[in-house]
Order: sequence, then structure tokens, then C-alpha cells
Amino acid sequence: MIPLRYREMLPPYWYEIDMADRHFSVFEKEMDERLQTIDDLSNQFILRRSTWSLWIWEWMYFRKTQEGSDDERREAIRRKRWGDRPFKLPLLRELGNQHGKLISVSEDFLAKEIHFEFSLVQPFNMVGLQADFEYVRPVHIRRAVFSSVVPTQVINIKGTGYSHGVDFPICGFEVPFGGG
Repeated sequence: MIPLRYREMLPPYWYEIDMADRHFSVFEKEMDERLQTIDDLSNQFILRRSTWSLWIWEWMYFRKTQEGSDDERREAIRRKRWGDRPFKLPLLRELGNQHGKLISVSEDFLAKEIHFEFSLVQPFNMVGLQADFEYVRPVHIRRAVFSSVVPTQVINIKGTGYSHGVDFPICGFEVPFGGG
């Protein structure tokens, strides 16, 4: 049977030709295998999906192959990529966003610290961020400080308020002073 996508382009008398049917069925299998090969090859250019080309990534960053599982090798390559970038605010923002929902990044110049502020809407990976930060940290920065912010909501309370005024007599005002 000729696949529908080719049948729409062919004249009707081709439907009865047995050789055309065999040709298009083999052609369909080859096209599917070709698409799978293209997908697999394109996945090798993305570090998170790379499998058989990890040795090329390692050669680019380390000039040698690494030991360990694929995930450990990917993690080493990722850290090396972060380490090669300049230590500036965009890098720190990307590091923070990679490990949680980052609100702000600031630097305390006197204490020589970087302050990461996260939202508690979703959990953040403090251990992973600390490891990545230590990999890219320059010598003049002492440490990273992590803090979290709980989202606040305004609560409006509506009601009716009543007040009553009461005057109490003060002793001594009803009696005049001095004489009778």
C-alpha cells in the first residue's frame, strides 16, 4: 500500500502497480530511519541529550576523556562551561535560575559576599548551587549567602466600627474652691 502522503501526489493508476507499492513501502522505512538518525545526531549537539558524542564534548573542554557515568561526565562538562565564563552578574543570575526561582542577586562589597535571594514558591537546590558557585568563584569573593523569601499576601478586613464616648466626673470640680 502506498503511503497517503505520496498517494496524494500520484495519479490513480499508480495505486494498482505492485512495484510502486513495494518501492514506496521500502522508501517509507528508509525515510523513517533517516529521520531517526537526524534526530539522534541533532541530540548530540545538546549536552543534556548527548550520549555517544560525550567524548567530543570532553575533548573540547578537557582534552581527554573522563571516567564515570554519562550523568557525571555531563555534570563535569557543564561546570567547566560555567567556569570558563566571566564572573559577572548575568552568570550569577543564570546560576541561580538554574537551581531555583531566583528573585535577586547582590554583592556585599565590604563582606566580600554574593547574596542570592530565592522565592519559596518552588524548592531550590542549595547544594548544587554551592558546588557550581565554588567552581566559578574568584579568589576575592569569600562565600555565597543564600536566603529565601516567603511570598506575602495582603489581607483586607472589612467591618463596621463603633465607638462610645463616656464622660466621668472628676472629683473636686463640682465644689468651688475657697469659700462658701
